[in-house]
Amino acid sequence: MDQPKTASAVVIGGGVVGCSIAYNLARRGLRDVVVIERETVGSGTTSKAAGGIRVQFPTETEIRFSLEAIRVFERFQDEFGVDPGYKKIGYLFLLSEEQQLRAFEPRIALQTRLGADVRLVTPDDARKLVPALRVDDLIAAVWGPGDGLAGPAEVTAGFARRARELGVKIIEGVRVQSLETAQRRVSGVTTTTGAISSALVINAAGPSAARVARLAGVDLPVHPRRRHIFFTEPFPAIPGPVPLTTDVTSGFYFRKELEQVLLSPGDVEDIGEDFDVPMDPGKVEDAVQKAIQRVPIIGDARIAGGWAGLRPLTPDDHAIIGWAPGVEGFFQAVGFGGHGFQHSPATGRYVAEWLLDGKPSLDLSLFDPGRFGRPRAGGGLKVDAE
Repeated sequence: MDQPKTASAVVIGGGVVGCSIAYNLARRGLRDVVVIERETVGSGTTSKAAGGIRVQFPTETEIRFSLEAIRVFERFQDEFGVDPGYKKIGYLFLLSEEQQLRAFEPRIALQTRLGADVRLVTPDDARKLVPALRVDDLIAAVWGPGDGLAGPAEVTAGFARRARELGVKIIEGVRVQSLETAQRRVSGVTTTTGAISSALVINAAGPSAARVARLAGVDLPVHPRRRHIFFTEPFPAIPGPVPLTTDVTSGFYFRKELEQVLLSPGDVEDIGEDFDVPMDPGKVEDAVQKAIQRVPIIGDARIAGGWAGLRPLTPDDHAIIGWAPGVEGFFQAVGFGGHGFQHSPATGRYVAEWLLDGKPSLDLSLFDPGRFGRPRAGGGLKVDAE
């Protein structure tokens, strides 16, 4: 596809967030949108996501994003003509320390108040849900039966397909080389195949977000961190499906999908800005050791393969959504820390509202790009599953 010379909006990044934003802008009538993707649609960090979808977040804004996303995924095939493989297998968090329980209790109360089905259950209840679990060291578990999973590639393809039908141009295999600004206002982008004039540029570049922001002189604290996910050979000894089960103490999580067990040591490694993310074979042993501690029978399984992906993390583990400080026309939708896939439907809709109506219909101050460098309340227990 030829790259146009002008556009009403340029979206940098053809992952699930960028494609959702482009689709939602076009659905609202902004048709001459261009998406720039350096590889192919959904091939970056989106392709490495585990596909989890949960309401078990600590803030009202993120819970509302999840509840909206679940409604979209439930009807995704009808609306987008793509089956995303959406299943409600549930999320189970295993707690072995009193402080973990204390941290989860207000979250459960908030999630329940907002309409989510999240329950505190006993260790024995947890073992009924996942019979292979070792539970003798647990004090409780948190069960969200409405949580589940879907296919990131299929969802991204659905957004991209509908966006194209509405007139969005998605340019693949092209890299953004510079952002053009005049009087601290965006005027366009230059890619490896030429210039596009546009007064609106949206950074949805995932792990590359900080590099893209620097092209406009903006310092964005988005740090890519490597995480591994492995899968076993077919393993009928654990009958599926199994909820996405996270050991909060070790960070280990696993689920049973089809015939295979998917497992992760929950690693979060700083790799700088090298976006070639090779799998570290040494992480297999880390994952297996944590797995055997929690699910002893996994010791009989054979690891068939795995992959490493990048989680774009911010200092407070919340996304960055909003106008870049000091550069007019430069909008950020980045730093989702592994939650970009599950929050992409809501992100696309609220960003489109913000850009076309002047403000979103939900208060998104949690994600304010200008919040870093000033004191901020919060903190507490970090839950790091997908």
